[in-house]
Amino acid sequence: MQTKHILAVVGVLSSVTMTGLAGAQEAEAELTPGMRATTAAPAATTATTSEAAETPGHATGMMVQARVQAQSSLLSIGGTGFLVGYQAPSFALGLGLGLTRIGVSSGDQSGNVMLFQVAPTAIIDVWHSKDGRARANIIGSVGYARASLTTTITSQECTGSSTTPTMCTTSTSDGTASASLIPVTLGFGGDYFLGRNFALGAEFGVQAMFLAGASVSQSGGSNSIDAGGDFESAYGALRATFVLGD
Repeated sequence: MQTKHILAVVGVLSSVTMTGLAGAQEAEAELTPGMRATTAAPAATTATTSEAAETPGHATGMMVQARVQAQSSLLSIGGTGFLVGYQAPSFALGLGLGLTRIGVSSGDQSGNVMLFQVAPTAIIDVWHSKDGRARANIIGSVGYARASLTTTITSQECTGSSTTPTMCTTSTSDGTASASLIPVTLGFGGDYFLGRNFALGAEFGVQAMFLAGASVSQSGGSNSIDAGGDFESAYGALRATFVLGD
């Protein structure tokens, strides 16, 4: 009888032990996916944080900037109308191009003024928002400009008397003046990227023109003028930037 009781106790203990092992294996199988997800979460968070840190909030690549500029003087009117270059994460380098022409006509006189500018330009960010879309920057450029003035004067001279018919002759006199200038610009501005490839912005600053040389030409010949001078003005500009990149 004692032997039967002992065998019954051993059987019960064996059943309890097997049931406990099966429950532990099921619990481990249920917890393993959660534990893996918990372990993988910091890595995913780290990757997301790293990606956000590397993303500047806008694309980088070839840049085309259109500018609408106004000055407080006639000499610097127009400025550079376009800026073509490269947009980096925190700065931009480009070549500014500008062409301004003004024509005037009054009676027998006419003339036109033309100003052409080429200016290497640097835009350096000094602040940006957390998402990288809003940016404040300083702008500087030093370039070359060519200004020309062309005039045409038409005159008429008549001769005659009471006994001879009146004879009239028309003559035209042309004159040109040109000057080589060095434009220097320093300003402060900002942009907001509506998307990764497009931004609207504005800037203001000062622009100086230094006279490097001048010449005057008339129908009879031309003369060079050895002169120097400078001219300063304030300016403001609206700008739209397109970035052709990722």
